[in-house]
Amino acid sequence: MPGITTQHLLSIFGLDGNNIFVGGADGTMLHFDGQAWTPMDTGGCWTFKGIWGSAPDNVFAVATDGRILRYDGKAWSVEETEKLPPMTGIFGLSKKEIYACSRLGKILRYDGESWRFLATGTDVDVTRLWGSKEVGMYAVGYDGLVLRQEGDRWVRLTFNSNAEFYGIYGFGPGQIYIVGSDGAAFGYDGNEFYEMPTQTGDFLLDVWGPSDDLVFAVGDEGRIMLKEGRQWTRIESNTQEYMAALWGSSEENIYAVGDNGLILHFNGEDWKTVE
Repeated sequence: MPGITTQHLLSIFGLDGNNIFVGGADGTMLHFDGQAWTPMDTGGCWTFKGIWGSAPDNVFAVATDGRILRYDGKAWSVEETEKLPPMTGIFGLSKKEIYACSRLGKILRYDGESWRFLATGTDVDVTRLWGSKEVGMYAVGYDGLVLRQEGDRWVRLTFNSNAEFYGIYGFGPGQIYIVGSDGAAFGYDGNEFYEMPTQTGDFLLDVWGPSDDLVFAVGDEGRIMLKEGRQWTRIESNTQEYMAALWGSSEENIYAVGDNGLILHFNGEDWKTVE
């Protein structure tokens, strides 16, 4: 994004349309207040892979340096944790129930005071988390890994895929979507997985939507896909940059971020670069 950063952007999260955080390489963290994008001082050269927060003074970000950082509304600081592998994702259900994942099959839970490891039964890299009070928590990763939380442990769900999964998002027990390497995309109806054709071999790195009627996936070389029933259709992105993450506050306010400081905005009709 000209004038803001040329760093690769890898993560995005918002509390609403006027409070959005975007994280990237070399300590990059941007904040949008509804009017302007402002760089934030994070105190290090972190590479931020995931962001989640419950309030403007309670935002967390995970970094490939094996660190979890917290923003208290004034400054970013490093959380006190055990030594962690490179962190890859974070998602929470409340300020006292937040989950973070990493390589080597590690998942931690934050109870509002401290972080502790949960049993996953795997050393496969975990890449992303998603859940809701209604559905429960899920995690995805390499080698077709899909985990579902059961109390203090995670149980692997098995199906026929060796894909590297990078994104998961859903809307209810029968409306969960997973995307990954080589154009892999699956839906989960709460009982079984079904493959969703994408007609691409490009990697899909994230999936998100404001409702089940409007779901996007983004990935390699400017790839933006739109869910149509049980398949995906490519739509014009007007860029060839790799895109790693997306988030929005409504059907007419969605952002995707990617390489070289790219921020795209969807206004309900078209995707355009934020200038």
